[in-house]
Amino acid sequence: MFCGLDNIYCAFMGSLNNLSMLIKQYGLSKGTNEANFLIEAYRTLRDRGPYPADQVLKELDGSFGFIIFDNKDGTVFVASDCNGEIGFFWGIAADGSVVFSDNKELIKESCAKSFAPFPAGIYI
Repeated sequence: MFCGLDNIYCAFMGSLNNLSMLIKQYGLSKGTNEANFLIEAYRTLRDRGPYPADQVLKELDGSFGFIIFDNKDGTVFVASDCNGEIGFFWGIAADGSVVFSDNKELIKESCAKSFAPFPAGIYI
């Protein structure tokens, strides 16, 4: 699932079991999907902080992995569920860029020997 809003982009894999509750909590429309929700949660952290990211992320229940890129601030925010149920991989490409994907073979081909499963848990 991919979503972009106000120069913030989110690639989301998996699902959130408590999305309906989170939508109500944040006052979002019923048609909001996981990627839309994460962009809104990220904007809340960025614009109304200072709240630690784990304060919002600890509310997420499900099997997931996601990447948020904030084009305005040039920041990347990456997380996966604590159980590591979604296959999520990262590596360093030949040009030095960091690559994330749920496709192990793509990462393996793009990053040669410099790739690994993304660790379970939340990372900023």
